Amino acid sequence: MAYITDENGNYKRTVRCGHCYEKGHNKGSCNKRKEDLASNIERYEKELAEDNFSENWYKTNTERYLSRSKEELNKMLTKGQNRKCGYCTMPGHTRRTCPDRKEKVADNTASALTLRKGAAERMIDDGFGPGSLISVAHPTNRDGSKVLAVVTKVDFVNIAPSHRPSKEEYFNGHRGIHYQYVVPMDDRWGGKHTVGTCYIPLKYMNIDDIPEEQWYRSPANPTAEMLSGVEMSEDQLLSAESIDEKQVSKWITDHVVDPK
Repeated sequence: MAYITDENGNYKRTVRCGHCYEKGHNKGSCNKRKEDLASNIERYEKELAEDNFSENWYKTNTERYLSRSKEELNKMLTKGQNRKCGYCTMPGHTRRTCPDRKEKVADNTASALTLRKGAAERMIDDGFGPGSLISVAHPTNRDGSKVLAVVTKVDFVNIAPSHRPSKEEYFNGHRGIHYQYVVPMDDRWGGKHTVGTCYIPLKYMNIDDIPEEQWYRSPANPTAEMLSGVEMSEDQLLSAESIDEKQVSKWITDHVVDPK
């Protein structure tokens, strides 16, 4: 391992070549090594053509050196040409540089940003956000009874393009509503239910205004009914992380394109 300094004078780790000992590259990409191998091949071929070896083992060694030099030079010149991409399986590039993968990341990032901003706009118009009074399912009863809660947060960071209602594709609900119960309730272990989560109402995610009867599916996820709205701005509802293109692109890469 070696170090170099950047334009600001900060030290950065880099590699050191085992052939020319310069920093910033390794033997596999060393131009000096390519030149030396080509020179060696020329010299070995000339010696074999002249055939002036005093001993037979000199000739055998030269033939071996020539074969080895040709093999190493060919490996350097054809590096990456036979490699297949781990994403699209096409040769000539890696997963990191795959144009199909980059296009998918860009398309999904744009789609996620459109959905997040569109859903937020609808919530703001409706007064649905932190501070709203809502009705949600009782945390323990399974009889359909409802209880009062106050929205504390709407999670936009984890909204993906697949949460957008569609006529052509399967889509999911997003459990992004966080709330606090107005009256804490006993749980089964002697404690109290104080907070909970539920799915964002699909009317906010349906930014294309597709009639429900035309949806590819109709998820029956538990959600909330708003009873009293609040006034809010986009900045109050959307965090910088949820709409920053660079951060959203990374989230899309990690959770949509290259999910673990």
